[in-house]
Amino acid sequence: MLEAIYLTKAYDNLLVLDGASFKVEKNQIVGLLGPNGSGKTTIIKLINDLIKPTSGHIIFKGHKLNIEDKSNIAYLPERSALNMSQTVLDVIKMYKDFFSDFNQEHAKHILKLFEVPVTKRLSQLSKGQRGKVQLALTLGRKVDLYILDEPLDGMDPASRDLIMKIVLKYKKEDSTVLISTHQITDIESYLDYVILLKNGKIIEADLAKNLESRHNLTLSAYFKEVYKYDEEII
Repeated sequence: MLEAIYLTKAYDNLLVLDGASFKVEKNQIVGLLGPNGSGKTTIIKLINDLIKPTSGHIIFKGHKLNIEDKSNIAYLPERSALNMSQTVLDVIKMYKDFFSDFNQEHAKHILKLFEVPVTKRLSQLSKGQRGKVQLALTLGRKVDLYILDEPLDGMDPASRDLIMKIVLKYKKEDSTVLISTHQITDIESYLDYVILLKNGKIIEADLAKNLESRHNLTLSAYFKEVYKYDEEII
């Protein structure tokens, strides 16, 4: 489904991603994990073709990633670019007009589950509510790859669990979900595959159950060991 082959990204003399390789299959929930500055955002930008690698390449569904593949990837950015003066219903209509794969009824139902008022302007919503709107828009699309950048940011603990349940239920069947986060404990029970980054390098890329077995630790305990000085990771 998605494979990175020796991806490297440098800006002048600054190396931000160093030879990253991983391979994930369809119908997996994948954790792209690590603290701020570890290389998560760079990988996301490369998959979304927002930047080009210095070396290496990405394979998507058996071929080298190209511009046409962007229509089969739904991206939830960490920072929303939506117009804050629009109502929730306005942005739902905008997505319906722009994306042929968008199911507005699914998006509306997700927002109902989140108890987000759809007649309000985005500027009238809390940060957490705006995040839920963005998530509903993303999951309303029916694509093969969903990329969620810090989807739990600004959410209370109860909402975090609900978000993961909604992701599992409303993603397209057999699709893969890549979740970039530093909030490990909230998602570890949902993960099939883990990509663990530190200082621009992948230090682990394997099935979650294999990591737990190999290190004889739960995922969160292992991450705490790896990032013993990065307390924000727990």
